[in-house]
Amino acid sequence: MNSTASWRKIVAKYSHPDSTRAWWQVINSYVPYIGLWVLMYISLSISYWLTVGLSVVAAGFLIRIFIIAHDCGHGSFLKNKKVQ
Repeated sequence: MNSTASWRKIVAKYSHPDSTRAWWQVINSYVPYIGLWVLMYISLSISYWLTVGLSVVAAGFLIRIFIIAHDCGHGSFLKNKKVQ
C-alpha cells in the first residue's frame, strides 16, 4: 500500500460530517470563550496582567470558533446544510 492510500484510510472517518461531534465542538468552544470574556471583565478590577493572560487563552478559543465558521462557510461542518 502506498503512502497516499494509507493516508486516505487514516483520514476517511473524518471526511464526512458528524453532527454529534460538530455540536460538541460548538459547545466546547463557545462556552469557554464566553466564560473567559466574563472572567476578563471581572479581572480588570484585579490586575491587567491577569486580563492579558486570560485574553491569550481566549484567543485560542477564538481560533477554534473561526475554524468552525470557516467549515460552515464551506458547508462541511454539519450534515444539515440549512443549519449552517
